[in-house]
Amino acid sequence: MTPLRTHLTLARASNLPTVWSNILCAWIIVGGYDPLQLAALLVGASLLYTGGMYLNDYCDREFDAEHRPERPIPAGLVAATQVQKTSIALLALGFATIAAPTLLQSPFTAASLLPAAFAAGLVAAIVIYDLHHKGNAAAPIFMAACRALLYLAVASAFENGIDTNNLIATGTIFTFILGVTYLARSESTTNAIDYPALATIGAPILGAFYYNRHGFDAQQTAILALFLVWQARTFLRARVDGQLVIGKTIGPLLASIPLLDLLILSTLSLATQTHLIIFATLFALTTATQRLIPAS
Repeated sequence: MTPLRTHLTLARASNLPTVWSNILCAWIIVGGYDPLQLAALLVGASLLYTGGMYLNDYCDREFDAEHRPERPIPAGLVAATQVQKTSIALLALGFATIAAPTLLQSPFTAASLLPAAFAAGLVAAIVIYDLHHKGNAAAPIFMAACRALLYLAVASAFENGIDTNNLIATGTIFTFILGVTYLARSESTTNAIDYPALATIGAPILGAFYYNRHGFDAQQTAILALFLVWQARTFLRARVDGQLVIGKTIGPLLASIPLLDLLILSTLSLATQTHLIIFATLFALTTATQRLIPAS
């Protein structure tokens, strides 16, 4: 039997709290109220994320054999066929978990198809990215789309649907993940610094200033400061002998996603003290588990 740690490594399980953060952020924006619906979205998103990570390792098994031999497949910890079959099962279950509640509701309407459509788009983006990301300059767009589609799948499950706030959140996470993914492309090979990617990672900060251009309240200032301090810490601690080591930035950048979601809610004037505690906890959980399970 394959050890649990191997499965957790394949799943990049340390990043799961960032997926929960995305779902919860979208849920708060749309005004969700049914805890069972929230649970279904959290489980479905977790299954899709995990399935995508398994598929990523399966597709990267030859690359990893050369550049990352410690990964589970090249290390001989798990069979490639087992990883492939597990990824397919997880993706199918994740899609069904998100799509079924609205498809089975009564009365059935055309709007009931939207969560299923976004979930299907999410599965497609995952598969396209995993199959074609090596050497493909457009691949990070599909990775960013994976996170953005989570917000749209949540928003579309409600009667009031997708509004301006949903689109601001979707665009913010898309931009941030796009930058992180472009930056990560050199992690295992050249370690070259992608300056446009760095600018893209910083774009949500400019967005916060734009949407709060009439002034920040104390809570908004504190949340923005927390996000800024973590980003600064990430790049300062990733320097070795004066040189930035890209691989040391990816995990901390991914860990900051709950802080980014909190910043989004704060920017939209939707953040409460309870939200601050919840998203800070998700951030802390991510950073703690990344010490045990590789984030990328």
